[in-house]
Amino acid sequence: MGRPTEFMSALRDPKNKPLQGKHPADAALRSLWVHVAFADGRVGDAELALFQAVSPGVSRDELLLQIAEDAARPMDLKALAAALPDEVDRQDTFMLASWMVGQDDRVHNAEAKILGELMRALGLYSGTRPD
Repeated sequence: MGRPTEFMSALRDPKNKPLQGKHPADAALRSLWVHVAFADGRVGDAELALFQAVSPGVSRDELLLQIAEDAARPMDLKALAAALPDEVDRQDTFMLASWMVGQDDRVHNAEAKILGELMRALGLYSGTRPD
């Protein structure tokens, strides 16, 4: 099971299966989650609870600080692509981002823009591969 799939499992059921261990793609996947969560201008309590599921051992205050720091930086899609060389992991990452966008039952323009940028960065659009 790839790391994006592990993220999805932890996010779908945060009470039963928290994310375990560390992976080189964790920072990039968490950054993606922060930018998708903030795309509509706010992070709700439900989104924060989900984020805690993929941040084992991190206190709520520390997590809020990490989220604010991540949100203040531009999303680095090249770093995300580099952290996910496997095609299946890239597809699963796009599915993860799509699932996150759908959590509030509404797709905002900023969220749709992120999904388009993500598709291109991961080489899932027009048969292109990332740089």
